[in-house]
Amino acid sequence: MRKLLVLSLALVAVFSLAAVINYAIYEEPTTLNPWNYYGPNATVWNTYVLAGKWGSLYTYSDKRYDWIPSLAADFPKKEKEGDYWVYTIPLRKGVWWSDGTMFTADDVVFTINTAIKLIKDKGLGGNWVAMYDPDFVEKAEKVDDYTVKIYFKKLGLAKVEFGALMGAILQKKYWEPIVEEALKQSNPLQYLYDEKWAKNEPGLGAFEVSKWEKGAFVENKALDSYYDQGFEEILYKNGAVELKAPSGWYWTGYGKPEGDVELKVTTGPFVDGIIYKIYKERAVAITALLKGEVSYIFNPLGLQKGELDQLKGAPGVKIVTNASNGFRYIAFNMRRYPMNIKEFRQAIAVLIDRNFLTQRILQGQAIPLKTVVPPGNAFWHNPNIKSTAEVLIGKPEDQITMGDRFRKAIELLKKAGFRWIVPPKVVGNKVVRKGKGLIGPDGKPVKTIELMAPGAGYDPMRATTALFIQDWANEIGIPIKANLVDFNTIVSKVWEENFNFDIYMLGWGLSIYPDYIVDFFHSKRAGAGDFNTPGYMNPKFDELADEFLAATDIEKARELAYKLQEMLAEDLPYVVLFTAPIYEAYRADEVQFPYTDVLDGIQNMLGFPTTVRPVSE
Repeated sequence: MRKLLVLSLALVAVFSLAAVINYAIYEEPTTLNPWNYYGPNATVWNTYVLAGKWGSLYTYSDKRYDWIPSLAADFPKKEKEGDYWVYTIPLRKGVWWSDGTMFTADDVVFTINTAIKLIKDKGLGGNWVAMYDPDFVEKAEKVDDYTVKIYFKKLGLAKVEFGALMGAILQKKYWEPIVEEALKQSNPLQYLYDEKWAKNEPGLGAFEVSKWEKGAFVENKALDSYYDQGFEEILYKNGAVELKAPSGWYWTGYGKPEGDVELKVTTGPFVDGIIYKIYKERAVAITALLKGEVSYIFNPLGLQKGELDQLKGAPGVKIVTNASNGFRYIAFNMRRYPMNIKEFRQAIAVLIDRNFLTQRILQGQAIPLKTVVPPGNAFWHNPNIKSTAEVLIGKPEDQITMGDRFRKAIELLKKAGFRWIVPPKVVGNKVVRKGKGLIGPDGKPVKTIELMAPGAGYDPMRATTALFIQDWANEIGIPIKANLVDFNTIVSKVWEENFNFDIYMLGWGLSIYPDYIVDFFHSKRAGAGDFNTPGYMNPKFDELADEFLAATDIEKARELAYKLQEMLAEDLPYVVLFTAPIYEAYRADEVQFPYTDVLDGIQNMLGFPTTVRPVSE
C-alpha cells in the first residue's frame, strides 16, 4: 500500500502541471461495469468515480430539483393505447458516445428491453429493478432514430417519471453482442458483470476512466469531443427553466424564462482530468487537503468535529455546511434467529439512546432520526414518527432514563419467551447484576450475535455507536459482539455473500423521490444481491408500497409515504439511528464550484466534475 501511495503521489506531481484536479475518496471502487454498478455493487464510492458516465432521458435541475429533459428533447406525450399507457418521447440530436457513435432511439430501446429481459429471466436486481420495473414497464419501441415509445402497464410517479424515464442508458452497439454471449452462459449475470467489459465501454459523459491503480487512485480523463461542452442551464426565480445546448437544441419549461435569474450553470469540462486518490485513513486525507495535495475530500458522512477543528482557519480551505439526505442505520437479518422475533428487535431499539449518542458522545455532530426519510427532504419526511422507546415506554425521548430502557428491554424479551441463566437486575438507572446465558423461546442458548460496523478510520460515528450498542445489550445479557471491519467487507458479506450477516450498520445516501422505501423493504426486493437486506416480509406493507408506486398525484404519494414510514417504525427491519449535517471542506484557492449550498452537499453533486473550475482560470 505504501509503495502504491508513493507512486500515486509521483504521478500527481506530473499531472499537476496540466489542469488536473485531485479529489480524495476513502474506499476503493468495487466495479466500473454498469451492469454490476447498477446491480449488486451500488456503492457511493463507485458513484463518485463514475459520475455522469451514462445518460438518462430526464434528470433533475441543479439545486432546485426540477424534473427536466436530458437526452430527451422535450416532455413526453402520454396517451392510452389498448391496455398500455404509452409515452412518446422525442430525443435530442447532436449527442454522441465517447467512441463517436451517435446516440439514437436504438440505445434507449436496447437498454430498456434488455434490462427487463434480464430482470424477468435472469434475476438482475439492484437499481435496475428500481429503474425498469417489469411490473410497470412493458417494453420500448423505436418510432424513428430520434423518437421512442415506452409502454407502461400502469402509471406511478415513482416508477415512470422518477423511475424508467430517469434510468441509465447504455450503448447498443457495444453491449448487444456481449449480452447475447452472456445469455449463452450458465451464469449470464456473472459473465455480464465481468470487469473486462468496462475497459473500453463508451459513455455519454464528459470523462472516461483512463487509469485505475488499485489501492492508489482512479484517473478520469476529460474528453475533448464532449458534445455538451458549453451547455447552459438557467433557473429563474419565477420557477422557469431554460436549457441551451451547443448543438442548437433549446428548451424552456415551468413558465416563461424572464425576470431575475436564480442560478446559471455552464457545462465544461474545465479541467483536463480528475484524479480520485484513495485514502484508507481519514487523517491522511485531511493532511493531504491541508497540504494542497487534494482539493476536496469526498465523504457521504461529512467531516467529524475533530477534523473540522483541524481545518478551521487553515489558509485556502473553505468549510461549507448543508442539510443531509441520508441516514445511518442498523439492519437486522430477519431470516435468522433471534432477529426474526419482533420483541428482540424492539428490545435493541429501546436500548439505543440516540440523544445520548448524538449530543454527548458525538458532540452534536449528528441529529437523532426516527424514520427512513430525513428532515432535510422536508416534503416527504413524516414528522409525527416516534421512536420505539417513546411508544413503548410512554415518555418523550429526553425524559427516558437508561433504567427505563433496560427495564423495558428485559420486559420485551420476557414477553417473547426469553429467559436467562443469570437474570439481569436493574436498580434505578443501573444494571447491578448483568444478565448471563440468554435462553431463547426455543429453549436453546442464544449464540453470539455479530454486529458488523465500519471501523473508526472510516466513520468514527458508526464505530462508536456500534460499541455502545454492544455494551448496552451485554448489560442485560444479550450476546451482541461489535465487529469493526472494512466498509467493503460489509458490502461483500451483505450483498455478494447472499446476506451473510446477523446485524450490520451502514448508511444510505438517498434520492429526492423516496421510492427507495419500496426498494429497501418490499418483499419482492429480498432476493440475492437486492436491497431488502433484512428480508422484511409484510403483505400489508407490500400492498401499501404498490399503491405508493402507482400514485400519480403527488399529495396522495406523500400521504402513502407517511404511512409506510409509520409501518417501518413499528416493524423495525431497520433501526434508523441518526442523520447529520454535511460538513465539507475544499481548497477555495485551487477550485471553484458553481455553488455550494445544496441538499446533501458537494458530495451529492459528485464534486461537480463538469462544472468545477481551477481558480487559476
